[in-house]
Amino acid sequence: MTDISAFPTLPSANDSELISDGGPILTFIASGTILAGQAVCYAATGVSMTVLASVAGANTKPVGVALDNANKGEYVAVAMAGCVVEMANADDTATIDAGHWVECNDNAVGGTINEIDFTASGATVTIKDQTIGMALDDIAASGTGRVLVMPIPLTVGNAS
Repeated sequence: MTDISAFPTLPSANDSELISDGGPILTFIASGTILAGQAVCYAATGVSMTVLASVAGANTKPVGVALDNANKGEYVAVAMAGCVVEMANADDTATIDAGHWVECNDNAVGGTINEIDFTASGATVTIKDQTIGMALDDIAASGTGRVLVMPIPLTVGNAS
């Protein structure tokens, strides 16, 4: 698995719509640079209505997906649960299958996704608290595709 090195410009040339608004769109304040299509989250310390481009593993919780580019301190529209948005696969070798759950990735470019692996392992249940939604398209390696936004924690069973 190799991370992509730059976040793609969205919407991509083959998909003129970034969003289908089946859910609310809220305005937040950007705490850093955010690009359209990036998953956004509250920082670990949680500041009211303030989000950043999500990088999994930084004790952050996904909120939704940015619909605009924004710099620190600017307002950014965020697609919430129920919206359909175009998102970027974090990996330039692995694909994402339509109908599979996706989560925020730890790729340093921020705001990218990967398919959740539900293979049971270890002696305890694993909480997937970086879940951002479900892929509606097959998403090619280093490609983009539509995702139904559903930022809810999921669990992976143990192997015992």
